[in-house]
Amino acid sequence: MRTSEVVLLATLIVAMFNAGVIWLTQLVVYPVWALVGEAEWSAYHDAHKRRLPGTAFVPHGLALLGALLLIVLRPAYVPGWAVWLAFAVEAVMLAATATYWAPLQIRLSRGNDPRLLRRLLATHWIRAGLVTVFGALLCWMVMLALDQLGR
Repeated sequence: MRTSEVVLLATLIVAMFNAGVIWLTQLVVYPVWALVGEAEWSAYHDAHKRRLPGTAFVPHGLALLGALLLIVLRPAYVPGWAVWLAFAVEAVMLAATATYWAPLQIRLSRGNDPRLLRRLLATHWIRAGLVTVFGALLCWMVMLALDQLGR
């Protein structure tokens, strides 16, 4: 297996992990926040924040690194536009997270504000969609690799 294929496979693995986490967050974690009482909110939200490095920060950093490496180490059978698009999707998602969802989370960490929680639930679909598109692009790239193996 070539280095480019190892990078492609590793990036797919991280992308699938991120897709699973983002949909669990969207469909389970965030909706349940409405059930957390004000007295428990601070402890609950702090526990959530402590888990973010291993479940969000590091995996998305690895996804961005993988997308960058694919630009440099692109397998010959993967179109250049596809690796650039994957990088752009991940970069846009991270930039939007830093500028919109992270500040929203910081505001929510101060107290369980139903209005802010509704905004989070209504807009987080965009983030989930971007993470899903990134994963789908990686799946398609791996399918191209499998097609090459079958020839």
